[in-house]
Amino acid sequence: MSDQISEGNALAPIAIRSMRVKAAIECREGDRVPFIPTTNNFNALHYGISIYDVMKDYKFLKPAVMKYLEEYDPDLFYTPAFFPIDPMELAQHASARWPGPYYNLPVNTPYQYVDQEFLGDDDWDEYLRDPSAFLLTKVLPKKFKSYDGLQYISLPAASGHAIFGQAIWGAPPVKKALENMIRTGEMALKYIDDMTELNLSVIQAGYPVFGSAVVGAPFDEFADYVRGLITLCMDIKTDPELVDEAVNRWADVSIPAAVANAKMQHAQYGFIPLHAGVDNFMSVDDYNKHYWPTLKRLICAYVDAGITPVVICEGKYYTRLETLTDIPKGKVIYIFEDVDFAEAKRILGGTACIGGGMPTQYLMSGPKERVVEQTKRMLDICAPGGGFVFSNSLALDDVDRGLMETWQESVLKYGQF
Repeated sequence: MSDQISEGNALAPIAIRSMRVKAAIECREGDRVPFIPTTNNFNALHYGISIYDVMKDYKFLKPAVMKYLEEYDPDLFYTPAFFPIDPMELAQHASARWPGPYYNLPVNTPYQYVDQEFLGDDDWDEYLRDPSAFLLTKVLPKKFKSYDGLQYISLPAASGHAIFGQAIWGAPPVKKALENMIRTGEMALKYIDDMTELNLSVIQAGYPVFGSAVVGAPFDEFADYVRGLITLCMDIKTDPELVDEAVNRWADVSIPAAVANAKMQHAQYGFIPLHAGVDNFMSVDDYNKHYWPTLKRLICAYVDAGITPVVICEGKYYTRLETLTDIPKGKVIYIFEDVDFAEAKRILGGTACIGGGMPTQYLMSGPKERVVEQTKRMLDICAPGGGFVFSNSLALDDVDRGLMETWQESVLKYGQF
């Protein structure tokens, strides 16, 4: 690939960057190791914009992102995930916290998901009998308080021949819930339009993007959205058959929807952030039996659709590496927060591209010498033969500008093949 690039002054910058990343995905050497910081609140805080302002209006972010591209020149741009405040407030979202007056939090407080249980121990039969009805009438009204009227809906009654079954849609609490849902949806769509506009600007500036097509592992989604994360992890020990049935049925619906969403966006990458599968939450045995099967289905569905899965392995992932090899070769990126990278290279090398390697705290506290040495050490371990992208351990919030520049310069200097 390096010959193609050196000859190809006519190649567009986005093509050069895409080829560089493609070589790494395919576990071969390109011209150099790709530099792919994963950023989030960084795109606001680093450029003097409050998190609250961006969550109120995504357009605040565009000048900052353009400046970020100019200063740090990433090979792949991570779409910042800021959740819009206005629709969350209208919906009275009860499973999250965000900055501003609604929860009386400072303007630079990061968005935080709140683990809650919407399916109790006595609800399993009702849920498994009709998951969609349970989500509509039990989960949504509890998660979004302004949708409270949904609890009165009976879909079988509304599906009858008698027109009187349609009266439910005019019942005041149901009507109010539906009106709030429509208004919330319109607000969210406006914010998504602004995100799409930013992504198009980034692409036009010559940078491929990832992070817009997002889906969780089926286990994580069922845990986060319905059962509760801690509770579902405990269910593995007490009711493993229920866990498997619920998660598999969730995957039957969520995986085709994720692929369809990515295709609709013409996304090259499918972003899969993991969290419940960390070493601390379940044994290797339980991971292999209850977590990995549906995650593998998701990864393979993306690959079959021509989409590259970018799997973010949050937390400790020391004991999962052998399991992660069970995927199509040269088609997947695993980015690790906390792993033995020498072991990851040994086990996954030639099968999957691995990423990470720069502890985010090094970019906050330094010193510069430590950033340079960490860069060189990771390149010595992971770069030979290709199949490595240099990223950071946790999504960046606000880090030291000089340390960020040192990292980028070190990757460009020492990351050549």
